Amino acid sequence: MVGSTISAVSDDQQTTGRSTSDWEELRRRIDQLEGELEQHREHEELVTKTLISATSHATAIRESARREAELTLRKARAEAEKRKTEVERERDDARNELLRLRRITEQMRRGLSEFLTAKVEELRLEGDEGVPASGHSQELDAVLGSAVEVRGSPPEPTSQERAEIRARGGHGSSSRSPDGLP
Repeated sequence: MVGSTISAVSDDQQTTGRSTSDWEELRRRIDQLEGELEQHREHEELVTKTLISATSHATAIRESARREAELTLRKARAEAEKRKTEVERERDDARNELLRLRRITEQMRRGLSEFLTAKVEELRLEGDEGVPASGHSQELDAVLGSAVEVRGSPPEPTSQERAEIRARGGHGSSSRSPDGLP
């Protein structure tokens, strides 16, 4: 009985020894798994921090791009407004210059018409008095020729056309200018 007890105790010891070694193996495995778990948690924390950092950086970049786009848009609108103002000013200046030139043209037309009317009247009076008008006719031809050249009109009328104009009692000007301006 003692032998069987010793044998049972011996078997228990072996079983306990095996159990103890199994328990130690399990403790080592648990420690290893806990270490791996800690590494995974640290890795997860690092990934989370990186993701949060990347998200905030992307948000900052997006916001910066939006501000730059707004600034560029404001600058472009200001430049467009400036150019529009300049173009409108240039258009107004051109319009005013055109009006000024039309006034000058009209004044020149009236002055030339008055001058030619006076010369034709002088020639008519001289013709009525019997004084040869050939010298004055040549002077009138020269004045008419230079006026026509200045205005860019067709060549001066022929002698026959001038005679017809004199016969009608007019000076040959119309209500419209040769360049078509009113």
